[in-house]
Amino acid sequence: MQLEQQSVVQDTKQRRFRMKDWILPKYGSDPWITLTSFLLMVFGTVMVVSTNMGVSVGSTKSLIIVLIKQVVFMCAAWGVGMNFVSKLFNYRIARFWQIALLLLYFAALVATFVIGVDINGSRAWIQIGSLFTIQPSEFGKPLLIMCLALSAGSIHLLPKEKRKFSYVFRYPIIMLCFSTVFVGGLQKDFGSLAITMLIGLVGVLIPSYTSLEKWQRGFVITVGMLFILFIVGCYLTDIFVDLFGNVGLMRHIAVRIENMKNPYLDIHGDGYQPANALYAIADGGLKGTGFGTSVRKYGFLTQSESDYILAIIIEELGIAGLSIVVVGYGIIFWRLIHWALRASKQEDKVLLCGVATYFVAHFIINVGGVSTLIPMTGVPLLLISAGGSALIAVNIALGMAQSRISAIRIATNDIHERPPHPKREKKQRKQRPKTKEIAVKR
Repeated sequence: MQLEQQSVVQDTKQRRFRMKDWILPKYGSDPWITLTSFLLMVFGTVMVVSTNMGVSVGSTKSLIIVLIKQVVFMCAAWGVGMNFVSKLFNYRIARFWQIALLLLYFAALVATFVIGVDINGSRAWIQIGSLFTIQPSEFGKPLLIMCLALSAGSIHLLPKEKRKFSYVFRYPIIMLCFSTVFVGGLQKDFGSLAITMLIGLVGVLIPSYTSLEKWQRGFVITVGMLFILFIVGCYLTDIFVDLFGNVGLMRHIAVRIENMKNPYLDIHGDGYQPANALYAIADGGLKGTGFGTSVRKYGFLTQSESDYILAIIIEELGIAGLSIVVVGYGIIFWRLIHWALRASKQEDKVLLCGVATYFVAHFIINVGGVSTLIPMTGVPLLLISAGGSALIAVNIALGMAQSRISAIRIATNDIHERPPHPKREKKQRKQRPKTKEIAVKR
């Protein structure tokens, strides 16, 4: 009886071990990032359902479908990113698949232009069936982070004559050029393009090699001049409005700059969305109107579940709702930078800082657009907004970060290497005597 009880206990422990392997990210991952990202996704799912009450008035079935879709997206994102990528990602595998992934990404961008669907004036989605769409440009951001990390890690492996900026960062440069043409030019998704460029800039500035210093100084000066031009053109003068106002393909840029300056200028036309976003924020105040009681989600904000979800969060939950988002993003950013500072490898620093930039850029551009502090560009609030592409993409980025955090913790003796699985250990014990006998016979 005692032996049977012991075997049952051992089997139960092994099952728990396997269950952890299926649910949790790689051993040694940062628990703060794991818990915070999961809670933000749950919070986002709840708010997506709340915002869709305005669209699904009187239709419980539609609301249930929205809930199921978002839960499926959340499970898929967690399984692919936090589980699969965090456990299998390493630089050797990434370098082997780098070119294939780039070609697949370029093909997806071309396919978006050829067979893509137009949503809210941007042709950035590919329709899959009647319920799902995929936005390839979102997956370009974690792919760019990976390419930048691989480029930074390959510098010391190259001979001195090849340690030039154009050769070291050739794959990220090609990718940025494609993104400029397809994402910015053809899809008119300037928000995603701006985030992609910011990730590329940070990835280039992080590595500390003498052969790159001249290029890094040049990038800092160029970006500084462009930032000053942006401030002057958007806030101090009407240069951009005059330039783009009468150009068909660029008119929407002028409209969004005008809405940023005065969202009440055309409240029943182009300023309808930003004005109602400000109304929602004002109605929320400190305490909010209460969960599920938003007025603006009933047709006033047509993108309340995606681009303008923060306005609904503040309207219903007030400053507390905004604090959940800010604190969650702050924890993830803090932990990523913490491990980037502890990393000894240049590629780890680039990857972790790239993921941190990914989060911060999305947050600043989304919050700035909703509050009309900057022109609205239509980027989602990561881990919270509705949709599957951005959710899966950001979890892939977090999965890569968690994989490298685990390696950094083992390298710095913060944790010990994980003991082998009981079944693998049993197999190894069986194989040891055989290998010894073969060695003796030889």
